[in-house]
Amino acid sequence: MDVEMTIDIMHHHKKFNTAVFFSGDSDFLALVTYLRNGGKKVFIFSSKNNVSQELRTGADGYFDVLMIEDDVWGRELKHREASK
Repeated sequence: MDVEMTIDIMHHHKKFNTAVFFSGDSDFLALVTYLRNGGKKVFIFSSKNNVSQELRTGADGYFDVLMIEDDVWGRELKHREASK
């Protein structure tokens, strides 16, 4: 799925100014960097214990989905335990 998303974004990158990723996967860091170097704004939505530090700091903004009000999602989100 990561590859398909990257191909789609690369194919259509001239059609948008802002990209929003609902992922914390550091595999997207190169794509985020490419988009930002091309003048695009990039925002990452993930949970704080499920996002790479590089991706979080490599984007224009990061938002912890667990801090968004529950009524946005339509149900209560379950918090995962932090890995030890």
